[in-house]
Amino acid sequence: MAMRVCIEAGCPALTRGTRCPPHKRARDAARGTRQARGYDAAHDALRADWQRRMNNGERVTCWRHGEPIDPSNWHLGHCDINRGVYHGPECVSGNSATSGRVGCPHASHT
Repeated sequence: MAMRVCIEAGCPALTRGTRCPPHKRARDAARGTRQARGYDAAHDALRADWQRRMNNGERVTCWRHGEPIDPSNWHLGHCDINRGVYHGPECVSGNSATSGRVGCPHASHT
């Protein structure tokens, strides 16, 4: 992977990622813990249940795109408007691209 300049304004440091190590640590700290972001014991239990089902052979599709889920690489997808409402397994690319979305295909959950 090529080196590039850190994306933080005014930082001249070169990095292999998007941010230099000090800016990456600061960004992670500002996000809060996973529990503070809503990934609590209930989230972990729901995700474990989906993983168990997939490990037992259940075929699952991404709730957002309808594509098959890779049981070794997936996210537990939630409503774009109400993060407390889960819709089920979601492909990593679909979940990672949700930043800034303001809609939800299950609008009744808002």
